[in-house]
Amino acid sequence: MSFAAKHNKGGIQWGVDTKDFEYFGLKDLLERDGEGTEYILKGLFINRNKSEKELKDYGPSVVAILDDCLVNLPVHLLEEVEGILKDEEDIESIKSGMVHFTIRTYESHGKTCYSPNWVDAE
Repeated sequence: MSFAAKHNKGGIQWGVDTKDFEYFGLKDLLERDGEGTEYILKGLFINRNKSEKELKDYGPSVVAILDDCLVNLPVHLLEEVEGILKDEEDIESIKSGMVHFTIRTYESHGKTCYSPNWVDAE
């Protein structure tokens, strides 16, 4: 891949019109769809369009695109998602519908937390 092709990128065009999509948390999806539901990942992005205070206090938001909504993902996935967004093979896997996830729960500091569990589509 040439230098220009590698570095002259704008945002990734996932091919999904999200303008009327609502945001959900993983907990919301789990309550809506039940345990074990497998979601097809349509895209990912990092939302840095926040106030300076919000960015300082909370950092950027990691967001997954599904067929019908946007999903806020845990901030601990920031580095992983940054890596995914730089990897052409990962991007193509997502665009071709080969990346799914389920929602896993775990306990941390006395509270229930939620995270995606990546699944390779068959």
